[in-house]
Amino acid sequence: MEIKLHANATTTPRIRRYIQQSDKSDRQLAKELGISVATVRRWRQREDVADRNTAPVTTRKVLSPEQSALINWLRQTFLISLDELLVVVNQGMGLSVSRAGLDRYLTRVADKSAAKALRGRKASQAGLRPTHLRLHYQRINLLPDDGGEWHLLWALEPVSGWVTAQAFAGVSPHLVVIWLSQLLDAAPCDIQSIETENKTVFGYQNAKQQPLQLWAEQHPLTLHCDESAERDVALRLNIPLTALLPATEGCDLSQAIGQFCQRYNHHWTQKKLGHLTPFDFAQAAR
Repeated sequence: MEIKLHANATTTPRIRRYIQQSDKSDRQLAKELGISVATVRRWRQREDVADRNTAPVTTRKVLSPEQSALINWLRQTFLISLDELLVVVNQGMGLSVSRAGLDRYLTRVADKSAAKALRGRKASQAGLRPTHLRLHYQRINLLPDDGGEWHLLWALEPVSGWVTAQAFAGVSPHLVVIWLSQLLDAAPCDIQSIETENKTVFGYQNAKQQPLQLWAEQHPLTLHCDESAERDVALRLNIPLTALLPATEGCDLSQAIGQFCQRYNHHWTQKKLGHLTPFDFAQAAR
């Protein structure tokens, strides 16, 4: 049998076994074998005689393509800095990524052509107020163990970055109206206009009898449909949800999203908001 020894080894497996079985003192064995006392003591504390692997035990954290895409989407959508994104990734997603690693990753894949929208204090200085809301809808297909098909509704106030979202097992235009009514009651600012995507659950621009259009007419709200937005395309995840978001361990998608929005809106301060949370900034700017 071929035995591979460490390049700097001063003993062989036969000598190591002899050390472990000998009744002589450490100093006697060291003098007899021509090795140090520390070497004798080390092998007496071991039960085996093989060299251990000297390769580093710390491996570099590698993000999956799904995690990478989600992180970049979060940064582009919420316009948050590297330090703030690090909090979102580590505490919100449950990952373990260093600041330097995240910085290298974002520098490599960031979309530099994307225009940066004004947010926070710069938006206020430009005369913008948190009175507008953008509604989005996304159909998500998860594995059966994660609940199968989900329907995600989320709304973003672009000046403060305040966001709220909820995942449903099913969706309809009437459910959108109910969800939106509850959302406006809990919003930290006075919403005066709403922008939607060009999707069936919101009603297309020329669909005047959709529940959302009828509801907006009964309230002092301006409703606009973004015709350039993509139609309903399902997002399919072929890995367990916990593999994408370790923070979802022990809860479903809807619960995880609710917890994330709560932390983001009420606990994570942002420099561009004057070190306020999105909720507090929206309230102060109303």
